[in-house]
Amino acid sequence: MREKRTKEKILQAAEELFFLKGYDATGIREIAAKAGVNSSMISYYFGGKRGLYRYLLTTHLGDMLEKVMALPDEDELDFIKSFITVHIGTLRKRGKRLAVLLIRELTAESDIGREVFDRYLRRIGEKVIGVLNRAKGKGLLKSLDTELLFAFLVHTDALFAVRFAELDFEEAVNTAFQLFWSGAGIC
Repeated sequence: MREKRTKEKILQAAEELFFLKGYDATGIREIAAKAGVNSSMISYYFGGKRGLYRYLLTTHLGDMLEKVMALPDEDELDFIKSFITVHIGTLRKRGKRLAVLLIRELTAESDIGREVFDRYLRRIGEKVIGVLNRAKGKGLLKSLDTELLFAFLVHTDALFAVRFAELDFEEAVNTAFQLFWSGAGIC
């Protein structure tokens, strides 16, 4: 129990400092001091600063990947709404800081950002884009680039998960779906 608390304190301190200062400007000693632990605990639990940062970015992405890959995709509209539900739920679970850190790493094209993209986001994107292509082939979507639609969908979800966090979860999901569908759908 104490071990779990120590690990969580490190994660909370690191998330706050990485969010405020960035990866490069944040030191292990600073994280440890904020968490109230010995700096050796960071190496013990995470293998160092890089391992801690990687863990912070990927903890919930593994769960999201599993959930998205398990979604039934026979009905394209149901799949899109289910994807929005999983995506917004994952981002809300971890909060604004995780979304900002992920976007920061992905846009900076850092090693960790590429690793996160290759290990998690590429597979999610391939599944969602595949479903969007099928929907387009059936005439359910306008003739738009499905990769751009996926990017729009992901960023819209992030907005509703983080920026409009005061919205009820169901309202956020429904509004994001309606916004996507009113712009991309034929119906």
